Amino acid sequence: MFTKFEGPLHYRDFRLFIIGHFLSFTGSWVQTTALHWIIYGLNKSSSELGLYSFITTFPSIFATLIAGFLIDRFPRKKLLQTLLTLALFPPLFLFLLVHHHLYNFWVLAFIGLFSSLLASMDMPLRQVFISELVPTRYLTQALSLQAFSFNSARMLGPIIAGLIMSYYSLSLCFFINFLSFLPLLLFTYFINPRFIMPKSRVNRKLNEEFLNLINFLRKRGEILLILTIVATFTFFATSVIILLPMLTLEILKGNAKEFAFLSSGVGIGAILGALTVFLKREPFHEINQLIKAHVLWFLGVLGLIFAKTFPICFISVMLIGMAFTNFYPVANGLLQKMTVSEVRGKVMSLFSVAFLGMAPFGQLFVGLSAEKLPLPLLLTLLIVFFLPTNLYILLILRRKVIYA
Repeated sequence: MFTKFEGPLHYRDFRLFIIGHFLSFTGSWVQTTALHWIIYGLNKSSSELGLYSFITTFPSIFATLIAGFLIDRFPRKKLLQTLLTLALFPPLFLFLLVHHHLYNFWVLAFIGLFSSLLASMDMPLRQVFISELVPTRYLTQALSLQAFSFNSARMLGPIIAGLIMSYYSLSLCFFINFLSFLPLLLFTYFINPRFIMPKSRVNRKLNEEFLNLINFLRKRGEILLILTIVATFTFFATSVIILLPMLTLEILKGNAKEFAFLSSGVGIGAILGALTVFLKREPFHEINQLIKAHVLWFLGVLGLIFAKTFPICFISVMLIGMAFTNFYPVANGLLQKMTVSEVRGKVMSLFSVAFLGMAPFGQLFVGLSAEKLPLPLLLTLLIVFFLPTNLYILLILRRKVIYA
């Protein structure tokens, strides 16, 4: 069926990868939804959610930087298999601890930290690994399909978690996540990447790798501008998601089911956003697409400022979800197109630092601010501080972008 399709789905290895990717992230979103609900339920504190995100995510910045050098030095398939094997342990431990009620905030934070360290290395690795499964001309489409599968999981995972939390045991959410990693781990043994790591690159000294990256970035200043807008988008734009439990309980007067469906609304919007990117035909103007993402986010947050009912909130978070997948896959693809192979892993690790590394600061800032400020005022301030700066940088980038 797919062999006649002109695009990334034409390639068997990519099809195997994307199926496994979808299943593993569905399990991850089941676990994430359950964890957020458990942590908020401990003391009914949005600041604890922000603190949890900070503790579990901030140290991953360093792991992500290390990952970039590993990705450019060692066979990426073997690295992926190792990380997937290690990723089986955190959800298994959480299943046992939650099932026997042997947890508190700090136990959850410690296991979340270990899981986050693995994810911080896994994220840039998967993105670079895709470039070994499809030709460069299909890379943006492949990354949009990755975003589609990720956000399909983001939509389905919270629904599954909400049903399990409402009708079954909370601990089952973590066992499902444990099972979800097994298909992708199995599929990797049947995938044959197109790119083989040269031995000379494996033997290269770390200081040579670092100097090579610095020299490349000095020549391509526009890459640093793109990384800057990724960092600010993550700090301000994606941090509004940490407010969903507060929005559900205090504004909508809902419960676990409303929270789960609102979380799924982000996923539905993200799926629609990823489809618009995937179905886009040449010529594809990445900078215009990034500007569109900021406009969608603005409309979504504006809706939340005035929302008093569930339907309005749901539509608003859908727009925010659309903004995410009109932004991250396009920025990712643009960076990879502008980057040569020998530094691609390191540049993708910088992309992940801008994404994962800024997330804990943004979520901690928003979580603490939500304790002091009314929700509409906080959302208004996020718009004022974030939107003008990023749009200005994007207008500068319109004149500077050159592909590698």
